Amino acid sequence: MSNTYITALTESLEKKVEVLTQIKRKNEEQSKIIEEPNFSFEKFDINTEEKGVLIYKLEKLDDGFEMVYEKVREELNLNKDAYKDEIKRMQDLITKITELSTCIQAQELRNKTAVESVFKSERDRIKATRSGAKALKSYSDSMTIGKNLKNIL
Repeated sequence: MSNTYITALTESLEKKVEVLTQIKRKNEEQSKIIEEPNFSFEKFDINTEEKGVLIYKLEKLDDGFEMVYEKVREELNLNKDAYKDEIKRMQDLITKITELSTCIQAQELRNKTAVESVFKSERDRIKATRSGAKALKSYSDSMTIGKNLKNIL
């Protein structure tokens, strides 16, 4: 087996760590956007789109890793001693990937809860504004009717 495959696997895992780190940062940015007093839908959308691009890259890295791993799995299993250092490096990277994934899942859950709260507040504010406008129109209509009645009498 060529060391090229092992290198490709290791590089794929390293890139995955980089992308997960970027996703983690995007989640931190998203959290700050959500916490801003004047929530910006535009900033939130941009952040979400950027995170979507990173997730796409992550999926492509996973696909590439799986394809290469399928080619070398048997060789790695049969010759563990020969690839001991490389396997250890990949295991360390996989541990880091797992830690980052767990952290990201927790961030996502917190951000989801927070953004749902912001959206609910925004809906309530819009509803209150509509109710206020409706009440004002009703009052205005009542005043118009009252003036018309006064003129008739």
